[in-house]
Amino acid sequence: EEKNILATNNSVRTSYYFQGAFTSFMFRSYDDSKHYAEKHLACIDNTWANLILQHAFQAFYTGLISFWAARKSKEQRWYHRGNQS
Repeated sequence: EEKNILATNNSVRTSYYFQGAFTSFMFRSYDDSKHYAEKHLACIDNTWANLILQHAFQAFYTGLISFWAARKSKEQRWYHRGNQS
């Protein structure tokens, strides 16, 4: 049932991908952070922010992850995503 919720609920998917990005960032796993951040950012546009504090927390760390990815990859899209956060 957990996989069904993850597959059908965009809010759950957004939180799941954020947690993966955050955990990978904390352990300095660049490739995993980048992977989960891309998934999170793809979901976030279609998800309503239910809790303002949670949304602020996610935006802050998504920005940090984006700027980290920008420094490592030198890709402009990560700078842009970091600025959006």
